Amino acid sequence: MFPGSSIGSSVWLLTSRLQVRVLPGEPDIRRRFVGSAFSISGCLFRVMPGIILTFICSLLFFIPAAHGSERVLTDRFLAYTIKTFDYNQDGIVIKLKYPEVAGINRQYRSINRQIRKNLLTIRFPGKATSQSFGEQKDFVQGVKRFIMRNNFKGYEFSSDADVMYNSRNIFTVKIINYEMPYGAANGLNSLNYLNFDAGTGKGLNINDCFSDPGRQELARRGKEFFVEKVKADDVIDLLDNQFLDRFYIPANFAVTDRGIEFAYQQYEVGPRPLGMPVFTIPHGEIKRLIDKSCTLKQCLYQ
Repeated sequence: MFPGSSIGSSVWLLTSRLQVRVLPGEPDIRRRFVGSAFSISGCLFRVMPGIILTFICSLLFFIPAAHGSERVLTDRFLAYTIKTFDYNQDGIVIKLKYPEVAGINRQYRSINRQIRKNLLTIRFPGKATSQSFGEQKDFVQGVKRFIMRNNFKGYEFSSDADVMYNSRNIFTVKIINYEMPYGAANGLNSLNYLNFDAGTGKGLNINDCFSDPGRQELARRGKEFFVEKVKADDVIDLLDNQFLDRFYIPANFAVTDRGIEFAYQQYEVGPRPLGMPVFTIPHGEIKRLIDKSCTLKQCLYQ
């Protein structure tokens, strides 16, 4: 039985005993007051031990539950909400969708800060530099300055971020961006993965997880899975160019249920039509290559 049911029974007993008992020979008002006072006093003496016991049980019931919720958020998965932001003024169109981790702990704030920074990044199509912002209002002002300096008529920017993996202390986010200056020949697509240690809020990069010897073996096995994926997708052009002769593992990786997914950016492996190729090395293959000290090794395979 829940603690609340005992409280409900006590309240019912208290209200049921608030009867007016009239003593003979007393004025009506005084008799009603005295009778009610005696009835309430007697009822309180009877129900007070039950109320006190119920209060103690409630504390014992709810306090562990609160700690249990905190433990689940930290050790197993993170609760998050989906945020959106739309801006359409003066030739500037911005559409954002991204997850925001719930909670005020320092590691959660760190994760949200890193997601926003990657989300709010202008990569300047045709330029060699990029610029990141921490807040949406600063991002809007940055876009305005960019189009003014380059005499563009406007700017379109969209960013869609989704949670790819959320389990066992690993939180992975996939961010797809598209930006197009009005007047430029082409827009720019980008695909970025963010992996976090949910317990600390630290981002995980490829250097944290693979030593030099491990990366050499990773490249050898990765090339096999890359070719297999290209053939399955019938993207033969990726097999005809010179990329395979200088094959390397991209730094852009994500934890998935199937394994570790790697992705190349637009133009990284070939011309624009080849897009942003991705391939996955299964958990059974990659777990022996990850350094023992890496959080991925500890959380995924131990």
